[in-house]
Amino acid sequence: MMKSWRKRYHDLYLKLRSEFDSHVIQWIAEKEEIIVSAPLSFGFLKHELSGIRKFKSGKLRILYVLSEEKPDIWDAPPKEPEVMFLYVDLRKDETYREALKLLRKHGVVQ
Repeated sequence: MMKSWRKRYHDLYLKLRSEFDSHVIQWIAEKEEIIVSAPLSFGFLKHELSGIRKFKSGKLRILYVLSEEKPDIWDAPPKEPEVMFLYVDLRKDETYREALKLLRKHGVVQ
């Protein structure tokens, strides 16, 4: 039986996603569903952000973590497995460096 994952959003992710127009937000929502349906299918970010997974589709970049792989991000362990979306952006040369800086600022990574 396949595991069912619930979605959770970090405040930074919601802020970044809200800056896009409605068509891009809908496109992001479709990609979130792909991630939640098979969150283990996408690789880890290879930089300093161990335990953080990345999803790439065209220019879209989404960073996320799984409650079972990085439980220290949750205040309390969730009752059901969760995917927490951390960062979303359209690809630029500095996407991952910028993501690291923002995630550090928000206390997600050190």
